[in-house]
Amino acid sequence: MTGWISRGLHGMDRVLSGVIGAILIAVFLLNLYQVGGRYLFGVGAVWIPDLTRLLFIWMVFLGTALMYQRKRHLVIDVLLLKFPGPARRTIEGLIALGMLGLASVMAAVGWRIMEIRMDIPYTGLEIPTGYAYLAVPVAAILIALASLVNLWEWVGQRKRE
Repeated sequence: MTGWISRGLHGMDRVLSGVIGAILIAVFLLNLYQVGGRYLFGVGAVWIPDLTRLLFIWMVFLGTALMYQRKRHLVIDVLLLKFPGPARRTIEGLIALGMLGLASVMAAVGWRIMEIRMDIPYTGLEIPTGYAYLAVPVAAILIALASLVNLWEWVGQRKRE
């Protein structure tokens, strides 16, 4: 794999890991504030559950993209382990193509749902729920990029064989 692709993947991994970690800390602190405020002072913020839900959705979809990029996606690993070496390499290429197709559908459908949901606000935050659904096409684009890299590696490996 060329150096700039490797550096790009490493950079994307670091950024995604940092963003996901920051979201996790934010969700923890928001819930700590909400529960603590409710039990200690008898008050809670109306907007915290909505913000927590929005952040959690982003964390899940970005985490999915990160795990696919790291090739740690459980279903794919289980499928690959069932085949011997030469067949496994063919299956890897088919999985990359399938994931590229799935990411394309995810991006298109996710974008459409996000557009529809832009007219529906969160009750506590008073911002459109479409911002949560934006996580779907963003994750799809990241998965598509990782799939393209996997295909690039697969084609390179086939040429060497």
